[in-house]
Amino acid sequence: MPKRIVSPAQRQSDATALITSGPVWRAVWYLAWPSAVNTIILAAYNIINRIFVGYLPNAVPSQAAVGVGGNALNYLFVVATGLSAGTSALVSRSLGADKREDAVQAARQSLVMCLLLGVAAGVPFCLLARWLVTLIGAKGDVLPLAADYTALIGWSTIPMFVNFITVAVLRSQGDALSPLYAGAVNIAVNVVLDRVLILGFGCVPAMGIHGAAVATLVARLAAMSMSLWFLSRSALSECLHKWRLDLGWQWRILAIGWAASSGNLLMTTASSAYMHVLSMLPNGQATTALAAYGVAIVLEAIAFQPGIAFGIAAAPLVGQNLGAGKPDRAARCGWVAAGQAAAIMGLLAISFVTIPEYLAKPFVHGRDLGLIPVIAAYLRINSFSEPFLAFNMVLRGALQGAGDTLVPMLITAFSMWAVRIPLAWLLAIHLRMGASGAWWAMSVTCCLSGALMAVWFRVGRWREKAV
Repeated sequence: MPKRIVSPAQRQSDATALITSGPVWRAVWYLAWPSAVNTIILAAYNIINRIFVGYLPNAVPSQAAVGVGGNALNYLFVVATGLSAGTSALVSRSLGADKREDAVQAARQSLVMCLLLGVAAGVPFCLLARWLVTLIGAKGDVLPLAADYTALIGWSTIPMFVNFITVAVLRSQGDALSPLYAGAVNIAVNVVLDRVLILGFGCVPAMGIHGAAVATLVARLAAMSMSLWFLSRSALSECLHKWRLDLGWQWRILAIGWAASSGNLLMTTASSAYMHVLSMLPNGQATTALAAYGVAIVLEAIAFQPGIAFGIAAAPLVGQNLGAGKPDRAARCGWVAAGQAAAIMGLLAISFVTIPEYLAKPFVHGRDLGLIPVIAAYLRINSFSEPFLAFNMVLRGALQGAGDTLVPMLITAFSMWAVRIPLAWLLAIHLRMGASGAWWAMSVTCCLSGALMAVWFRVGRWREKAV
């Protein structure tokens, strides 16, 4: 018999039944594994991208510039992820309550808003790129490279925002496969163009990290096109038509999304401040520390991708079950997702303790071998915090699915700004522990934020959250 082709709309119907009535472990895994594959592919791309950059003649300042530029670009993700939090909560709650028209309108108004915010955020970002990377800590040879890289990628803001919201709508329906396919296209285009544009190929000259930025822009356009095509075939395809600004729905999205955006902004500014602390290291240590941090965070992404994936899965699991009037099942879904992510991340982190130098070597060549012990120290010190990081990521996603974004924002403010930045300065600069002191500050505060997130989820006030 020929294999039955399952449409995205049918996947949504089957997924809703599984999410609200099927075995919890199966529902968690059903939503998590495509996202896990997608995030692993993304992590692999980041690693490949860094390896390409490592072969440039000016590899150390280029690695530092990509790290600083990537940190600057997180300010755009702040807006996009906050908006997607409101989208996920409203769409998944509406579907769980069998209110399809509300789900369509929530998706439609999210897309309208993402276009407006894409223009409002992207244009100033491009114009102020040099000022922003300077504020983060770029200087010397790193500054012009980071400014060029950041300004170019800023032009991809609108396709990035549209893709973020489209993917959020698809996942809120329980369709985790379509975002996987769109993500695979994104990464495939990016990797191919990275090889051609960063190092040159045939008649195409090497463009360095300028080429990396161009590759990202083209790949994001491809991903946006693919995800919109999937949305047009889904159960909520009507959201792509009859666009009108509805201030009531806009406010409902913002009421959830502002705290998520604020939490992400706090994380991003704290990351910038953390990198600024690294830039204060004396005697030439600053560039080495920034370059090592940029590589180490990409390597650490191997371990925390499951946290991202299970956090993505937790949002519709909690949202749809709350919409269906099943708060106890919603809570169980959140704990199961967090436990699975913590187990996987803990196992992956073993390699950070046992073979960190081998993990670092592909990124470092020739005269830059001094980066290896600094990268290895980061991986060893932060390996212990990975299970806590899993609980932070997954339960944050679960709370976003419930529409509870305020308390996670406050936890972020406390752990990162009240603890991490002062502690990093105290250990790295005042007590002269160098980069290792900053690495310890990172690890300790990851454990703290994970523990606080678990306590709040256990308290359970999110069960009564109205959206």
